[in-house]
Amino acid sequence: MAEIELPRGHHYAVMWGIPDNYAGMTNSMMHRSRAFVELAGTEVTILTYEHRPNYDVIRKRLRDRGAMIDGMHIRNLWEDIRSWDDEQLKQAVPTFVPGAESTFKPLGERGNHAGPLVNRLHDSHGDTLQVDYFRADGTMLGSDRRDVPGEQARAFTLCDTSGTPIGTWQTIWELYWLWLDSLPRDPIAWLISDSKTSANHLATYHRDDVVRLHVIHGSHLEPDSGRPMGILRSSREYVMKNLDEWDGVVFLTQQQLGEVNALLGTGANRYVVPHGRFVPKTPPNLKRSSNHGVMLTSLNKRKQIGHAIKAMTRVGRNGTRRVTLDVWGHGPFQEQLQKAIDKADAPVALCGYSDLAWKEFDTASFSLLTSNNEAFGLVLVESMGHGCIPISYDMPYGPSEIITHGVDGFLVEADDISGLVTEIRRLARAKPSELAPMREAAWRRAQEFNDENVTEHWATVMEKALASKRPA
Repeated sequence: MAEIELPRGHHYAVMWGIPDNYAGMTNSMMHRSRAFVELAGTEVTILTYEHRPNYDVIRKRLRDRGAMIDGMHIRNLWEDIRSWDDEQLKQAVPTFVPGAESTFKPLGERGNHAGPLVNRLHDSHGDTLQVDYFRADGTMLGSDRRDVPGEQARAFTLCDTSGTPIGTWQTIWELYWLWLDSLPRDPIAWLISDSKTSANHLATYHRDDVVRLHVIHGSHLEPDSGRPMGILRSSREYVMKNLDEWDGVVFLTQQQLGEVNALLGTGANRYVVPHGRFVPKTPPNLKRSSNHGVMLTSLNKRKQIGHAIKAMTRVGRNGTRRVTLDVWGHGPFQEQLQKAIDKADAPVALCGYSDLAWKEFDTASFSLLTSNNEAFGLVLVESMGHGCIPISYDMPYGPSEIITHGVDGFLVEADDISGLVTEIRRLARAKPSELAPMREAAWRRAQEFNDENVTEHWATVMEKALASKRPA
């Protein structure tokens, strides 16, 4: 028997693609989908738009990692459309732009011929000019031109099973909508879009038998543009200015919702649902060494790992032993960070990426989060759930809604490296017995964000979104 009841219908998680080594948004989507399956008995299909040569490889990789279980599926736009017969393809005919088929100019010998299913043409700057897609038998499936002369620079031509063009759209969104229309409902299709890229064409995809919810991951504002009355990020501007078009918009924190309401005005379709996580039901080891910390992060600019390196360099010894920090993750700043560690002789180790890095929270005394912004700070919940005391910058948007300073973790003023040093030293110098109550408090706080509570919250939001849905 399912513990939680989600509304009837087909449940979909909408992503642009699934990176080979993912974190953040993709990780939270995969985890939420798994929780829906395990706790509600609801199958979830992940929808992707990114062209990849073989999605079976991705399915196997995700299963091998334990990220996908029975009841979770992946469907891809190109994989599906390649299987359509002419009857299905001709469903697109009424929406084609009359006369636009003159833009159909296959690449032929031009392009990079990256594989048997795709041929891409780029300009001298690396920007895509055209992509031709093919079926396994070599016939053309469609051609996506992005260099059409005139005001409307894009045109997508769809071909029948013989490779003959049957019509052209001036926006590829029509192709996306055609695919979405083909998906099962029974009776409602529930589309939860985590990707801001895919959210653009979903914002105006109105169907009576579809409920669309968009989860806002990350800041909606340009860096350093001021809060809350800053400048919308260009990548989010269309969606943010069309929030009322959605059946539901989900924010991860009350703080971000408040700032969006201040900037754009309030809306009745906005909700707050935090990320969920598996939290052990029994208390963790409360007595552990105080000298070791851990970070699970991406090695990129936003995470400001250099702050952690500087802080650890200044912490010094705890008695005869150095306080150490292991950093788990990968990213473009790895080489730069390693040089900083070597130059400062910092007690910090870059450990690379591992699917099992979360187990480090079972033995580490503390964790660090030094980002300049987060959508939520899910890693804080993970850390606290295993009795690992978090020390986090008080940045937008999540830490202050997760951590109670001095009770279950520590909040440090944003970019205050000296504050990090103070709190790390405080923990390192405390006896294990002195820290045990805080570790237990952290574990208890994390229970509020466990999968059961968060999935129940999703069920409530879905029912509200359906009840308030406007006819298409």
